Amino acid sequence: MRVFPTLRHGLVGPISIARMSVSIVRRLLSRGEVNKAMLNEPVERMDQQLAEAVTGIRALQTWEPEAKGTAIPAEVLRQGIALMTASLALRDIKLDYVPSDTQDLDEVRHQPFLYAWLALLCYFEDRLSEPATLRIEQKEPKSVCVEITRSLYDANQVKPKPSVRANIIDQAALETVAAAGGLRLTFGEEWVSFSWA
Repeated sequence: MRVFPTLRHGLVGPISIARMSVSIVRRLLSRGEVNKAMLNEPVERMDQQLAEAVTGIRALQTWEPEAKGTAIPAEVLRQGIALMTASLALRDIKLDYVPSDTQDLDEVRHQPFLYAWLALLCYFEDRLSEPATLRIEQKEPKSVCVEITRSLYDANQVKPKPSVRANIIDQAALETVAAAGGLRLTFGEEWVSFSWA
């Protein structure tokens, strides 16, 4: 539910741009002095935006209960980061993703991996009450480590935080989601390791 606004925005964005392109074409046509070359650019733009919207709509199958697709871990990590960056930024939490030098090409089950990864990012969103950076780095095969770096800040200049959610993802809830997907979590004082088989 937390990522729904981002998903919705990602789907509506390309369609909104395509609608603007339609209005440009209408304006050109209403002038009556339109040649083919003038229409090529806005029509090409509409085609690109609608193709992007179709791709986004097809990707929604990832969220269906019976979804059984697989993906490369790095792709799912990036997907989760893209979905959570904005909501984390509202709480002054930045994401610093360091891609692995050696690409892990063994695929994982997409949906359980994504759900557990999003749950981990939501866990940090709920837990951190001051500005911080989450450094996300794959230091070992089949594992990513999230390290918390707390920023120095003046308490008098801190922006008001969004209200606390009723449904907080605590460590127990996070471990349950991870275990359901066959994933492992190891907690340190200022870090969490997220591992897969």
